[in-house]
Amino acid sequence: MALKKAMGILVFSTQAVIGYDYHIQTCDAGLSWGDLSATDYGTIVQERFARARTRDTALLAAQQGGEVSSVWGEAASYGKRLLSGGEQVAEAQGEHEAPPPVCIRRGNVADC
Repeated sequence: MALKKAMGILVFSTQAVIGYDYHIQTCDAGLSWGDLSATDYGTIVQERFARARTRDTALLAAQQGGEVSSVWGEAASYGKRLLSGGEQVAEAQGEHEAPPPVCIRRGNVADC
């Protein structure tokens, strides 16, 4: 009995998701409900899967080639740039004369 209920929920949920996606695709095409044929909708779904496969293939090729084009890869590259920028700043400061000492004033006495 529990298996029948689970299968019923699964079938209903699948139909609801497909119906909502059909509605979104119909609105994107500028048509009213029911004007988009099942073959046209099937073509749209196949094109989406093909784009996803192409994107995944390109992402995999970029990762193998040393490039990281994902969101997390870009965030990591920003961190690498920040860290390497710190080294550049340290090198630039080492080339010039030392900065003046910091003086701390307590009352009328300055401690440098």
